[in-house]
Amino acid sequence: MTIQTFEMGSIGTNCYVVSDDKGNCAIVDCDGNTTALFHYIAQNNLKPSHILLTHGHFDHIGAVEEVKEKYGCVVCACDKEIPLLSDPSLNASNMSPRALSISPDVTVKEGDTIEVGDLKFKVIETPGHTLGSVCFIIENAILSGDTLFLGSCGRVDFPTGDPKAMMASLQRLKNLQGDYVVYPGHGPATSLDYERRTNPFM
Repeated sequence: MTIQTFEMGSIGTNCYVVSDDKGNCAIVDCDGNTTALFHYIAQNNLKPSHILLTHGHFDHIGAVEEVKEKYGCVVCACDKEIPLLSDPSLNASNMSPRALSISPDVTVKEGDTIEVGDLKFKVIETPGHTLGSVCFIIENAILSGDTLFLGSCGRVDFPTGDPKAMMASLQRLKNLQGDYVVYPGHGPATSLDYERRTNPFM
């Protein structure tokens, strides 16, 4: 498994390309200029089949339509995130240059597994930043979206945000067995062990 990070969009959202040894891959969140993303996929002969959304804010979905059109990807998001994905006033795209309304092709929930070639993404619902926020766990990695950051966590003052739910979600991640590399929606990667020891929100 290979995980490649691209910082995209106006506020530096992390887009991830997760690929197996056969070139099958999923794209996790995508916003902004897609030039570097498309170049990497072409250069490595990758075959994107899925776009996995950790949540529905504008800075994580801004390039979804473009990427889906280019590769024919299946867009996956939590079923509880549909109202936010479809409403520009909830996903905050009404304050950006282009209002966004996204409808996922496949909805997922707690405990589901998304298979992409040899890759198996386990879905964990982690509400708090938004009602339908999820993390994707694959092998020794957590794609944490805006739930867990290096030394911090996502804001809870946006529509459908919930401080108590965020604290419960962080405790749930803290209580996972073993260590993981954490790939957040913004900022540098970290490890779950490091966040357990140093993150004040945990």
